Amino acid sequence: MNELKLYNWYGETFESILPSSTKNLKAYKKEVKNVFLRSKDSIKANEKVEKDLYVRAKQKLSDNLKRELASHKVAYKNKIAVLKDSIKKLSSFDTMEKLLKFEIGKLKKKKNEVQNYAKDFVYSLIKSADDIDFKIKNISQLQKTTTESETEIFKKFTVYNIILLYIKNNSDRDFDIKKIEHLLLPIELNWLEKSKIATTSYFKDIYYKLENERQKLQLQKDKLVAEYNATYAIQKEIYIREKNNIKLKNKQTILQLEYEYNENLKRKREEAKKVKELSLKKIEEQKEQIISVQAKNNLITHEIISKANNSINRIKEIYKKEKVTQKLRSQIQLYKDLYIYIKSKKISVSPFDFSYNHLTRKELQEKITKLKEYFIVSNFNEQLAIIAIQSFLTSTNIKRTEYEGNLLLKSQYKQKIGTIKKSYSYEGIYNLEEAKALKEKFIDYRITRLKYRYEKIDAKYQLHLLKINNVYQKEKEEFNTKRNEIQKEYQVRISELNQKIKNKDISKQAYKNKVVEYKIYRKEAINEAKLKSKIQSNKEILRSSFWRELSEYKVNLKVYESKINEAQKTIPIETSKNLRYFASILNFIFPGLSELIFFKQFTKGILMSIVSIISIVGIIPFSFGAYWDEMGGIPGFSDLGAGIHNNALGILPDARVYLFGGVISVILMVFVLIYHLVSSLGAYRVAKFLEYGSRPNKWTHTKRWLNSSGFPWMISLVGWMLMIFIVATPVITSILVSFTNYGFEHYAPAQTVEWVGLKQWGKWWTLRENRLFESLQSVILWSIIWTILSTLFPISLGILIAILTNNQRIRFKKIFRLIYILPWAIPAFVTLSFIRSMFIGGDEGLINKILLTIGLVKESRNWLQEIGTARVLVIVVQTWIAYAWIFMLVTGNLQSIPKDIYEAGSVDGAKGRQLFWYLTLPSLLLSIAPMLIGQFVGAFNNFTTISIFTGGGPAFPNPTIFGEGSTDIIISWVFKITTGGIQFPGNQAFAAALTTLAASFSIAVSARGFIKTMSRRD
Repeated sequence: MNELKLYNWYGETFESILPSSTKNLKAYKKEVKNVFLRSKDSIKANEKVEKDLYVRAKQKLSDNLKRELASHKVAYKNKIAVLKDSIKKLSSFDTMEKLLKFEIGKLKKKKNEVQNYAKDFVYSLIKSADDIDFKIKNISQLQKTTTESETEIFKKFTVYNIILLYIKNNSDRDFDIKKIEHLLLPIELNWLEKSKIATTSYFKDIYYKLENERQKLQLQKDKLVAEYNATYAIQKEIYIREKNNIKLKNKQTILQLEYEYNENLKRKREEAKKVKELSLKKIEEQKEQIISVQAKNNLITHEIISKANNSINRIKEIYKKEKVTQKLRSQIQLYKDLYIYIKSKKISVSPFDFSYNHLTRKELQEKITKLKEYFIVSNFNEQLAIIAIQSFLTSTNIKRTEYEGNLLLKSQYKQKIGTIKKSYSYEGIYNLEEAKALKEKFIDYRITRLKYRYEKIDAKYQLHLLKINNVYQKEKEEFNTKRNEIQKEYQVRISELNQKIKNKDISKQAYKNKVVEYKIYRKEAINEAKLKSKIQSNKEILRSSFWRELSEYKVNLKVYESKINEAQKTIPIETSKNLRYFASILNFIFPGLSELIFFKQFTKGILMSIVSIISIVGIIPFSFGAYWDEMGGIPGFSDLGAGIHNNALGILPDARVYLFGGVISVILMVFVLIYHLVSSLGAYRVAKFLEYGSRPNKWTHTKRWLNSSGFPWMISLVGWMLMIFIVATPVITSILVSFTNYGFEHYAPAQTVEWVGLKQWGKWWTLRENRLFESLQSVILWSIIWTILSTLFPISLGILIAILTNNQRIRFKKIFRLIYILPWAIPAFVTLSFIRSMFIGGDEGLINKILLTIGLVKESRNWLQEIGTARVLVIVVQTWIAYAWIFMLVTGNLQSIPKDIYEAGSVDGAKGRQLFWYLTLPSLLLSIAPMLIGQFVGAFNNFTTISIFTGGGPAFPNPTIFGEGSTDIIISWVFKITTGGIQFPGNQAFAAALTTLAASFSIAVSARGFIKTMSRRD
């Protein structure tokens, strides 16, 4: 049987210091339990790793399947495409006319190739370093060969063209050229006259040769068509069968991996369980033997621990007494430090006995009184001694000395306790490490304090010497003069720079760099002058002394905390308590109690207890209706106050407040439940590791986590809470309204509001007789058109203007950018109101006045009362308002695109248009895609533009009772329904249902867009 082992935070194993304490039945069973639980933890940790590997392998197989299926499909298509392409090419030879046109096209292409070759050859000769004779000779030879090639091509071209003209205009194949002489070009007629072979028989021979060739090609085509028809079905069947085989094989591989993964986990769990059962069985077999020696071992353990506890109690009593006198001893030590310093400076001082270890409290107080009477300023003539007394006997220095004395006393106490406990417990070793860390902390704090006291005394004394020697004022004036010279030199340099930039001798960027350089030089020169000046250097020492001392104290504290944390992680702890379930239940009831009672995490426990008290005393009662009579909390959430509503008695609970308060109460209770649950799980985890032998973390460890990796969590937590209460709560309330009958005949608080379930969602069907679907169809159709056009136009215009103003050839870019963002700078409602007044109907409208004055129209138009013009104008106005934001967004992203990629593209031969399509646009879309998705969602819910500019109008010729207008989008139409456009029971609840559907659609679209964008970016 294995004896009980302990484990620290690093997983290292430790034997018990007192063997007799582990040779009992309880210890053996606990060791079995610990081994089993650690095995489970190890399996769980490995499970995460193996699951991750399995998921990665599954994803890789899925990706390979997609690639394999894609390549298989491409191979199948290629097989079919080869036959199709061959048939398509041979289709050019269905008739003689097509064949001749094909051949003529080939000749034209060949002619172009000959001419291009000649041009390139001549260009290379011109650029070469060969002598002129060689160049002339090669050009002559090129001219000869080119002429021969072109003549041959012309001959074939003329023959084919004559044959083509003849068969087009004549049904016979006699090739009597006289029949088509009027259709031939002069150059062709000239060739016929000069040519001796251009006879009727010559054209017939060529024609029949081509016809024979065509028939062969036609036969080949028929053969390919037959082959295609015969193999297409077979190839498709083979493709489908192989595709299914690939999928099946991939699925089998994934199932095999899953099976191996599950079997491996199952095997490890069974092995751990089997080891546990065998160990417990072995303990049961030797139970009597264990019990027989258990009493003896318990007696030995009890004697050792009792003896140690007696010694520890004596030490604790002595420590309590020593704490009372330690403050007085620290004060004597302070005077001793002062005495040593004064004496080291060769100042006469009366001898004193500073020993205090064996003195009583009364004797210590008498000695302190004598020291206070002697070390006063009036007893010393030397200024150095006076400054030393004033610096040493400050309240801050006295408190720090007392704190150092307590550190030393605590270190001695921990040393004695640890020496006794180390014979039977690891707690003693931990106490010794703690004592060592406390002693080092005491030494570091004392050295730091004395160092800065001495430094301040010396600096003050040096300033005093300068004053009494009449050097102070002189050196001060010299420093001021030097500083003024440095400032004057800086101003001269800046003036020279301004003159250079005025004369355009340097660029703006060079000017900025020089200004920064001169500022740095001025600062360094002044600092150098301060170091050379005794007055300034000593003043700087006194000015920065506090912060430098504080910084060194922080470093000393971090060193101490790191040593304690390391001891806490490396040294195990013995515990026989099974706390995990009890601690977790206790922390679920009142978070913080387990930390205070069991884990000795006092700071953490106090903070958690404060939060627990706030939640138990404040949040939970508030959530159940306490503290505020206007809101029923969670109980009032059930009937929305209808149960206590009484018009006769004037009791009119507002159902809206009840609903909103109920949502807040539920959210608060969820927060409280999560807090209690997390606290419970945290206590369970700490107790589990405590049973293994790992010490609970100190507050310093938690504080370090909060300052490092935990900081983002804390900041995010505040943001999430604000988002839940400011954003989520109204949204949830709006959704819940759709499940009530709130609206006409049920307006709160005068009338009751009740839950009606899905009744409002079913009114789609109830209101169909009132032409609801027709109204909805009109609104949804225009909403889609509006969303697409009012987003695409501003985006396109914004990107276009941003690219144009970012061009290197454009001057005064800042002015143009300032002009282009003016629509964004002006509030939207101002722009909309102004433009609406411009297009107002009648003679008062500015647009009508202008058009009538210049004679473009004969009578004024009511622009916003015509469906077509109103829709066009509202899209144009939205484009004007929204493009500026896109312009600024794209401008910022354009300037962040590296110039290197454009240089690389130019080197590869890309032109401006190609650089834009293949470099600029992809980079832009990748960075601004989330914002563009937001634009689409914003346009879908853009109530402001519609409401101010058109008010949803003009009305349709045959409107429904729901009052939809030709420019109404879903959100503005819903607003009309809620504000009395139509009255029916629960109209506002029905509008809430419509809003929920619209919001669900926009959220789904935006979420899919964001997911696609992120996957593309990854």
